[in-house]
Amino acid sequence: MADIDRPITQVAIVTDPARCPPGFTLIDRTYDRKEDADLWRDGLFGRKVVRFLCVEKMPPSPGRDVLVDVTVIGERDAIPAGFTCVDFTSDTREKAVKKKMLCVRYMSSDLTNDAICELILLSKGVRRPPNGYTLVGELNYMGLCYKMSSFRKPGVQMDAHQGQSSEPTFHTQGYSTAQSTSMNMSGLGSNLPYNPTPYKNGPLERGTSFAETANTLQGQQAVSALQGLPFELNRALFNEDLNVTIPKIPYKSIMDIENQYSYDFSVERSAAARVP
Repeated sequence: MADIDRPITQVAIVTDPARCPPGFTLIDRTYDRKEDADLWRDGLFGRKVVRFLCVEKMPPSPGRDVLVDVTVIGERDAIPAGFTCVDFTSDTREKAVKKKMLCVRYMSSDLTNDAICELILLSKGVRRPPNGYTLVGELNYMGLCYKMSSFRKPGVQMDAHQGQSSEPTFHTQGYSTAQSTSMNMSGLGSNLPYNPTPYKNGPLERGTSFAETANTLQGQQAVSALQGLPFELNRALFNEDLNVTIPKIPYKSIMDIENQYSYDFSVERSAAARVP
């Protein structure tokens, strides 16, 4: 299997390209113009601050989590359900990006046949994703895009000559932005179980897989929290014995209002006159 076709299994952000974690691929150039892909916007003064995106790609295997969705939100927005925020750098534990939050969603490869196989950044001002990619949002004025792919479950085919399990096949799909609505993985949150703690102490220390728990949940039907609750008006509103008295509002003419609420400000004028 070519590395470009493997599903992404982890996403991290680093402050130094030389500190890219082992086994990760550094995204330090834009996809279209090969420009600097720094995620941090520096001011005119002060020390140089940089942030770079890194991804890990591994063949799908039982119990291994794969990346199924990515989104970019404002730093004050609520993190979507099922997503995890990459809010700190993996090498220095500093703030990952400025004024934005990169959120990722993982799923066990046992529960899905689709995953994200590639993340790219487009140069500033470019808003049209390449064919097969879906535009997610902006990071430092650069467009973040992903490509979805499908794969077959590993460990089911045997090589007749070597007697060993063949490597899982990962098929790239040509999903365009016009088809991104039907392939949006966020709609699966109500039907599939997700790992509630995908990270423990950072993006490189992910928690254990929930495959065992998922096996017990697959046979259960997803139920909404409000399912079965009746929606109706309070029965007291339809009670015939309910005694409701509407107060009578007396009519007042303009003269009546003037006489009742007139005020000549004589006290204020007298106090102002005493001020030297």
